[in-house]
Amino acid sequence: MENTMHMSTHSQTLVTEKPQARFGHALVIGSSISGLTAARVLTEHFERVTIVDRDGPPEPFEFRRGVPQARHAHRLLPRGQMILEEQFPGLVDELLALGAIAIDAEKEVVIDYRGMRHTRRARPQSVTVSCSRALLESTIYRRLASSPGIHFIQKVEVTGLLVDERHERVTGVRLQCIRCQTTEMELSTDLVVDTSGRNSKSPQWLEALGYTPPEEWSIDSSVGYATRIYERPADFDVGWDTLYIRPTPPNGTRGGIIVPIEGNRWHVTLIGVAGDHPPHDHEGFLAFANSLPTSRLYNAIKDTKPLSGISGFHLTANRIRRYDKLPRYLEGFLVYGDAVYIMNPVYAQGMTAAAVGSQALDRCLMRQPSGDLMGLSRAFQKQLSLSLGQLWHTVTSHDWHWPATTITDNSDRIYPN
Repeated sequence: MENTMHMSTHSQTLVTEKPQARFGHALVIGSSISGLTAARVLTEHFERVTIVDRDGPPEPFEFRRGVPQARHAHRLLPRGQMILEEQFPGLVDELLALGAIAIDAEKEVVIDYRGMRHTRRARPQSVTVSCSRALLESTIYRRLASSPGIHFIQKVEVTGLLVDERHERVTGVRLQCIRCQTTEMELSTDLVVDTSGRNSKSPQWLEALGYTPPEEWSIDSSVGYATRIYERPADFDVGWDTLYIRPTPPNGTRGGIIVPIEGNRWHVTLIGVAGDHPPHDHEGFLAFANSLPTSRLYNAIKDTKPLSGISGFHLTANRIRRYDKLPRYLEGFLVYGDAVYIMNPVYAQGMTAAAVGSQALDRCLMRQPSGDLMGLSRAFQKQLSLSLGQLWHTVTSHDWHWPATTITDNSDRIYPN
């Protein structure tokens, strides 16, 4: 098992003085945005925080295998940026110094299926940054790695939970090295936070311990992506910084987005809804771009140098696991991020939802008596639902406008729109 703590001399330290911890050891499963923000909150309340992940340390220009959706265009919305800046002071300036792009709200152009142009309203933030998810994650990672009390255990998999004799409280986890496939090892902890994403094993773990797994619903408008990175032309100036051609129900199934990222590059993602997915070959990619209701995106990329192959992604259904409605809770075990709420990425709410979830975690921990984690599991899952419920409702309500949208329950029964 590889246990590493990476220090950085090129980024700011997380905190200048650690507050008095009220709890002992917390463990986070996964190191995506959800895992990193959860760990940041936990450093305010726990003496030690361990982050366990299947991947190695994130690199600024490399997409992590464990986050396949990171290969596609991402936007950190203003609310999410504000939360991350509060948690990691100076993050925006650091990202800009590393090559992220400062976006002018008046140069974010949205075009609907009729080809009509809309400019986003000005926002209270003076700067909105645009960068790859890889750069954002690696920058936050370096901040955390420089913080006392944070430890990373990488290239290992959590294979199960350890509990007390009565199966009422988590006492640790079982780990297995991915590369060496050695015998499982055990690690003791007071709190486990599962942010392992859409492939979370938490429902199975709970069921194996005699708990009722969460009710699960999926709402799917059958969105598919195709993404390619292009060189950003040095002389390109047509009055927009980002371009979003928005699919619009019931019949405007095609769209696309161009987002500027570090390294003088464009992140270009084509979007197809209701099964009208973009192809993954060069000619098909350009033909799909040329079929959009405006020629702006096609004209921007048709003679521009591609810097990558074309990546596809079809796992875009909204999904909710109702941990807030469990009849009984395993103490010391929390689940959030994509392990609970997956929102159609076309609405760009994923990273913001992760940041909002970390705020819910912070509020719940502040209410806990010192040294006592009893009741936290129930309180957190219900607080998370309150914090993200309206966002979930908004996103899924939009998807219901597509006639082909379906809903699937725990038993995999499909209900048409």
